[in-house]
Amino acid sequence: MTETLPASDLRDLALRVLAAAGASRANAASAATALIAAELDGLPSHGLSRIPFYAEQISRGKVDGQAIPTLSRPAAATLRVDANGGLAFPAIDLGLAAVAGIARDAGLVAIGIANSHHAGVVGHHVERLAMQGLVAIAFANTPAAIAPWGGTRGIFGTNPIAFACPRRSGAPLVIDLSISIVARGKLLIAAGKGEASRRPTPKRLSPGRSCRSAAPRAPPSP
Repeated sequence: MTETLPASDLRDLALRVLAAAGASRANAASAATALIAAELDGLPSHGLSRIPFYAEQISRGKVDGQAIPTLSRPAAATLRVDANGGLAFPAIDLGLAAVAGIARDAGLVAIGIANSHHAGVVGHHVERLAMQGLVAIAFANTPAAIAPWGGTRGIFGTNPIAFACPRRSGAPLVIDLSISIVARGKLLIAAGKGEASRRPTPKRLSPGRSCRSAAPRAPPSP
């Protein structure tokens, strides 16, 4: 039976699961907010489906759930956020909070986030800046996953790219894409539902395994 829950209840559930796995309440709240935003935008591949992976990686120590990100400004229009091995969302929140003022004073600003976990829906991060009247573009690195033409071994990452800009009226224009034919998260969702064979043949290959029959597993951190 399908049960529909308010977004606030889902956010609270996600927060409690991540906190139980070992995340601080602040870090769990930041991640839960981002994951629920993905669900509300119709992106389940980056929503609640990620909670088991995040929780497992926190509980096993791959991700430091208690990490506190730190912000530095090595140059007038450059920001650096060190996530200190923790979840990406608190680090992103910290960096974006400082961007708008610097961008208006300097004309532009570059922000780099290091030592972080999975960044979620990259389009959401640039959209937040576009809603403040700024034009933003973001890139994220990922592990090798895409085989070159004719190859069988992953060499390139899916490396998401996102862009957002305000418009004279209405919501900002947001473009968010992966350079692979099929996003890794969508493969995990399809495989979990037993629907992998119905999806377009992806260019992400696992050594010795068919992508169509690959069982879901925790995606590596970018």
